[in-house]
Amino acid sequence: MKFGPVPTEACDGAVLAHALNLPDGRIRKGTRLAGTDLDRIRAAGITEIVVARLETGDLDEDAAADRLAAALMPPGLRLSAAATGRVNIYAVGRGIVRFDRDRLKQVNRIDEGVTLACVQHNQLVEDGDMIATLKIIPYAISETAVAAVESQGGGAPVLGFHPLVTRPFALIQTRMAGMKPAVLTTTEKVTKQRLNQLGCALVDSRVVAHDQAAVTVAIDAARRHGAEAILVCGASAISDRRDVVPTAVEVAGGRIDRLGLPADPGNLLMTATLDGMPVIGMPGCARSPRLNGFDWVLHLVLAGLPLDDDEIADMAIGGLLMEIASRPLPRKMVEQRRDDGIAIGGVLLAAGMSSRMGAENKLLVEIDGVPMVRRAAEAMIAGGIRQLVVVTGHEAEHVAAVLDGFDVPDLDLRLVHNPDFADGQAGSVAAGIAALPAGLSGALIGLGDMPFITPALVSEMIHDHSGLGDHERRISFPVFEGRRGNPVLWGRGFFDALSGLSGDIGGRHILSENPAAVNSISWTDDSIHRDIDTAADLGANLTAHLRG
Repeated sequence: MKFGPVPTEACDGAVLAHALNLPDGRIRKGTRLAGTDLDRIRAAGITEIVVARLETGDLDEDAAADRLAAALMPPGLRLSAAATGRVNIYAVGRGIVRFDRDRLKQVNRIDEGVTLACVQHNQLVEDGDMIATLKIIPYAISETAVAAVESQGGGAPVLGFHPLVTRPFALIQTRMAGMKPAVLTTTEKVTKQRLNQLGCALVDSRVVAHDQAAVTVAIDAARRHGAEAILVCGASAISDRRDVVPTAVEVAGGRIDRLGLPADPGNLLMTATLDGMPVIGMPGCARSPRLNGFDWVLHLVLAGLPLDDDEIADMAIGGLLMEIASRPLPRKMVEQRRDDGIAIGGVLLAAGMSSRMGAENKLLVEIDGVPMVRRAAEAMIAGGIRQLVVVTGHEAEHVAAVLDGFDVPDLDLRLVHNPDFADGQAGSVAAGIAALPAGLSGALIGLGDMPFITPALVSEMIHDHSGLGDHERRISFPVFEGRRGNPVLWGRGFFDALSGLSGDIGGRHILSENPAAVNSISWTDDSIHRDIDTAADLGANLTAHLRG
């Protein structure tokens, strides 16, 4: 390429090197000069201008940029059309960016006219984020230089993009005497937030004693509940391969791959494998939402990349995170989610025949002077439900009578009768979902014979479920001591399936077909398990209630 001052009369087809401000407007640099532009320049009295002129064997900047970007980038990414010698490369989907450091350096050493810059190695990016930019510095570059860069690339991309593949997780926490419950609750919430940001579901969460046998049992239970990855947060940090958590994983049939991480915070992290499923022993810093080595490991796991010794050792570069949180989460992921506009309705099932209670309808039995079914309705309303459908069946008129007179602003309470109540609960679920007003994002389905459910639980479930990025396709359960309970909050994506239920199966088969949709919410007591079926149940629960 020739570059320098040239008489205006000899500039036809040349590239303007510097912008010209003329009396009738500006001509931008990089403009390929033609008749009209040259007439304007001559009219302005300019007799000489600095231009670039391509020679035989040269490629203009845009052609060279397009060609090199296609050669050096992997398929599946979005490449902009070249402009001013630049091609920007964008992520398609959420994933991590990786590159061969040596090959990337060599590409940038071949010719000073070719530059390729990208984000940091293992950077997590969102769909549409720019991950690299290729820039041709001069207005043209030789074909020889372009071919040399392509040769250095070796016919393979110098940059890799690895999409994250979501999977259902389980969280196991261990507890020691004197440990504050708030620590466990906070850890679950922070972990769930991390997983939700990555599009993953926490389908099982349980707290067990800091004991090898208890952790092993919990691992087996988590697998039965559909987990495809397990996180274990010990009450005490893992300090040796013979410690409680590693031993429990090995007894469960797993293999410890690595103990220790060259990242701080995050040193005391364990990676293991159990029948091909990742098991991560969480470092104590993972109880905090701040970036730490645990985040990096999660990203690699979801990208399907092996956590071998080389990969772990490579984390040492940039691994000091105590003062500078490098490689942060994308802005879109860390912004606080707002729950505005998310409306959760309720369905209260009150149609049962109460046959195991004898002649008395259990839903009408008073507890603290309030009929059982009304207590259940009060808990849902006080917990934040404003669109509530109560499904009646057996002794419908009596149930309706005890639900009269709620003085709650904006409450939409509807009674729906299920004439086929004797056929089982499924028909009542279907009738309740069908009667909900339009526009709801989800529905909390409660049982009229569970009078010890509290407004605090209902409120927590609504808040937790509404914070899920894909809440309309999720199913939220409360969990106490490893057992799921009621009520259950269903996203609207399941309304059609629930509306089509029949018989006495309820939503169990829908749940079994969608294990990765489960959102586990830890609760503080066994009220979520205490339904009243018999007089003995009622007596035992009343005694416990009075003592409590």
